[in-house]
Amino acid sequence: MWIKMHSISLEKCNLFFDFICSLYTLVTDTYLGEEVINSDSQKVGHFKWCWNKNIENFAIENINFKSEGDHYEYFWHFFSESFYSEGGKVIITEKMDDYMKKLFELHVEKTKSDLDVLTDIYKVIDKSIIIDTKQ
Repeated sequence: MWIKMHSISLEKCNLFFDFICSLYTLVTDTYLGEEVINSDSQKVGHFKWCWNKNIENFAIENINFKSEGDHYEYFWHFFSESFYSEGGKVIITEKMDDYMKKLFELHVEKTKSDLDVLTDIYKVIDKSIIIDTKQ
Protein backbone atom coordinates (compact mmCIF):
# COMPACT_ATOMS: atom_id res chain seq x y z
CA MET A 1 0.00 0.00 0.00
CA TRP A 2 2.85 2.40 0.90
CA ILE A 3 4.56 1.70 -2.42
CA LYS A 4 1.43 2.54 -4.41
CA MET A 5 0.67 5.59 -2.28
CA HIS A 6 4.11 7.07 -3.05
CA SER A 7 4.22 5.96 -6.72
CA ILE A 8 7.34 3.84 -6.20
CA SER A 9 8.11 1.53 -9.11
CA LEU A 10 10.03 -1.73 -8.93
CA GLU A 11 12.11 -0.82 -12.01
CA LYS A 12 13.21 2.50 -10.56
CA CYS A 13 13.92 0.87 -7.20
CA ASN A 14 16.26 -1.56 -8.94
CA LEU A 15 17.93 1.29 -10.85
CA PHE A 16 18.36 3.45 -7.76
CA PHE A 17 19.73 0.49 -5.81
CA ASP A 18 22.29 -0.06 -8.60
CA PHE A 19 23.17 3.64 -8.52
CA ILE A 20 23.78 3.56 -4.77
CA CYS A 21 25.73 0.28 -4.89
CA SER A 22 27.92 1.57 -7.71
CA LEU A 23 28.67 4.74 -5.78
CA TYR A 24 29.41 2.76 -2.63
CA THR A 25 31.76 0.45 -4.55
CA LEU A 26 33.61 3.37 -6.13
CA VAL A 27 34.03 5.13 -2.79
CA THR A 28 35.26 2.07 -0.91
CA ASP A 29 37.41 0.57 -3.69
CA THR A 30 39.25 3.78 -4.57
CA TYR A 31 39.77 5.08 -1.05
CA LEU A 32 43.51 5.28 -0.40
CA GLY A 33 43.28 5.49 3.37
CA GLU A 34 43.53 8.19 6.01
CA GLU A 35 47.27 8.45 5.43
CA VAL A 36 46.63 9.82 1.93
CA ILE A 37 43.13 11.31 2.18
CA ASN A 38 43.55 13.17 5.44
CA SER A 39 41.97 16.59 4.97
CA ASP A 40 38.39 17.70 4.46
CA SER A 41 39.20 19.01 0.98
CA GLN A 42 40.73 15.66 -0.01
CA LYS A 43 37.66 13.82 1.28
CA VAL A 44 35.39 16.11 -0.73
CA GLY A 45 37.65 15.68 -3.76
CA HIS A 46 37.59 11.89 -3.48
CA PHE A 47 33.82 11.80 -3.10
CA LYS A 48 33.30 14.20 -6.04
CA TRP A 49 35.53 12.06 -8.24
CA CYS A 50 33.56 8.93 -7.28
CA TRP A 51 30.26 10.75 -7.74
CA ASN A 52 31.16 12.06 -11.19
CA LYS A 53 32.55 8.67 -12.24
CA ASN A 54 29.31 7.03 -11.17
CA ILE A 55 27.23 9.57 -13.13
CA GLU A 56 29.53 9.02 -16.13
CA ASN A 57 29.25 5.22 -15.91
CA PHE A 58 25.45 5.40 -15.97
CA ALA A 59 25.53 7.89 -18.86
CA ILE A 60 27.48 5.33 -20.90
CA GLU A 61 24.42 3.10 -20.48
CA ASN A 62 22.21 6.02 -21.59
CA ILE A 63 20.87 6.53 -18.07
CA ASN A 64 21.43 10.16 -17.21
CA PHE A 65 21.42 11.76 -13.79
CA LYS A 66 22.05 15.37 -12.89
CA SER A 67 25.47 15.78 -11.34
CA GLU A 68 24.34 18.40 -8.82
CA GLY A 69 21.31 18.68 -6.62
CA ASP A 70 19.64 17.27 -3.55
CA HIS A 71 20.78 13.74 -4.40
CA TYR A 72 24.43 14.82 -4.35
CA GLU A 73 23.96 16.62 -1.03
CA TYR A 74 22.12 13.63 0.47
CA PHE A 75 24.84 11.15 -0.42
CA TRP A 76 27.72 13.49 0.40
CA HIS A 77 26.32 13.93 3.92
CA PHE A 78 25.70 10.22 4.22
CA PHE A 79 29.26 9.27 3.22
CA SER A 80 30.78 12.17 5.12
CA GLU A 81 29.20 10.98 8.36
CA SER A 82 29.34 7.23 7.84
CA PHE A 83 32.50 6.64 5.81
CA TYR A 84 34.89 9.57 5.91
CA SER A 85 34.45 10.14 9.64
CA GLU A 86 36.88 8.56 12.07
CA GLY A 87 36.05 4.87 12.38
CA GLY A 88 33.32 5.15 9.77
CA LYS A 89 34.87 2.76 7.28
CA VAL A 90 34.21 -0.24 9.48
CA ILE A 91 30.59 0.73 10.12
CA ILE A 92 29.64 1.36 6.51
CA THR A 93 31.47 -1.65 5.12
CA GLU A 94 29.78 -4.07 7.49
CA LYS A 95 26.24 -2.72 7.36
CA MET A 96 25.63 -0.84 4.11
CA ASP A 97 25.15 -3.81 1.81
CA ASP A 98 22.62 -5.64 3.93
CA TYR A 99 20.65 -2.53 4.85
CA MET A 100 20.32 -1.24 1.30
CA LYS A 101 19.39 -4.66 -0.07
CA LYS A 102 16.60 -5.01 2.49
CA LEU A 103 15.51 -1.42 2.01
CA PHE A 104 15.14 -1.68 -1.77
CA GLU A 105 13.55 -5.14 -1.88
CA LEU A 106 9.90 -4.17 -2.09
CA HIS A 107 8.55 -7.56 -1.04
CA VAL A 108 10.39 -7.54 2.31
CA GLU A 109 8.45 -6.30 5.34
CA LYS A 110 9.66 -2.90 6.52
CA THR A 111 9.29 -0.68 9.54
CA LYS A 112 7.74 2.77 9.21
CA SER A 113 11.23 4.22 9.55
CA ASP A 114 12.52 2.00 6.71
CA LEU A 115 9.62 3.08 4.51
CA ASP A 116 10.36 6.74 5.24
CA VAL A 117 14.05 6.29 4.35
CA LEU A 118 13.19 4.36 1.17
CA THR A 119 10.71 7.04 0.13
CA ASP A 120 13.18 9.87 0.82
CA ILE A 121 16.01 8.21 -1.11
CA TYR A 122 13.69 7.22 -3.95
CA LYS A 123 12.30 10.74 -4.33
CA VAL A 124 15.67 12.49 -4.12
CA ILE A 125 17.18 10.25 -6.82
CA ASP A 126 14.02 10.27 -8.92
CA LYS A 127 14.20 14.08 -9.16
CA SER A 128 17.73 13.79 -10.51
CA ILE A 129 16.95 11.66 -13.56
CA ILE A 130 17.30 13.53 -16.84
CA ILE A 131 14.50 12.53 -19.16
CA ASP A 132 15.29 12.84 -22.86
CA THR A 133 12.06 14.13 -24.42
CA LYS A 134 13.53 14.16 -27.96
CA GLN A 135 12.95 10.44 -28.49
